[in-house]
Amino acid sequence: MEHWRPEPPIENAVAISLTSKFKTQAESFVSYLVKTGAWFGWGRLITMCACIPLVGFGAFFLLRTPAPPVEASLTYASTVVSSGPREDSQVPTTVATVSIHVAGNVLKPGVYEMPADSRVVDAIRIAGGANAIADLNAINLANRLNDAQQVYVPAVGEKVPPSSNGLSAGGVGTGSAPNSVEYPININSADVALLDELPGVGPSTAQAIVTYRDQNGPFASVSGLEDVPGIGPAKVAAIQGLVTT
Repeated sequence: MEHWRPEPPIENAVAISLTSKFKTQAESFVSYLVKTGAWFGWGRLITMCACIPLVGFGAFFLLRTPAPPVEASLTYASTVVSSGPREDSQVPTTVATVSIHVAGNVLKPGVYEMPADSRVVDAIRIAGGANAIADLNAINLANRLNDAQQVYVPAVGEKVPPSSNGLSAGGVGTGSAPNSVEYPININSADVALLDELPGVGPSTAQAIVTYRDQNGPFASVSGLEDVPGIGPAKVAAIQGLVTT
């Protein structure tokens, strides 16, 4: 009498089938390798397998970026000798100065301390500049200054004493000789040389005044100068207080 046996589960059958199939393929692959090795030669095959890693390592070694040399990271002392003076050897320098008294027709008269190589024009500038009635043509603006010197700026037509006309205490002059012309000038009696002393009036203008006066008679007033060729209202206004008729 035959006994009944339960059939194996389906999962076990599938697993057994896959295992059998994998084993068959593995045996086939091993058989293929054995045949290939026998055909190619086992010595050649082993040599080729050994050479492939060596070739790869050699290529990596040759193509890699070389490391920077050790010398590039070292700090070297400078061999350039500095030509400038050292800070601890610098000696403070002092600039020579002079004390100047600026007086007369300037905006800010007073005593000023200035560099020793300054000139009269620098003294007038530091005193605020000349005012509207100053006669800068009466002094020499280019003269050098001396210590304890007085620079006096006269007004137009002012007679300046020799002791005040830009003379220093030591007697060194910074200005021109004192103006000897007495103002106001009579334009009906003055000659060319005297009219030439007026500010803004040169020899040609002075000659034109004399020529016009000789041809047309004396001037009735100072404003009559506007009729002289080359003289306009601005020039007449500039010499208004310096002339008379």
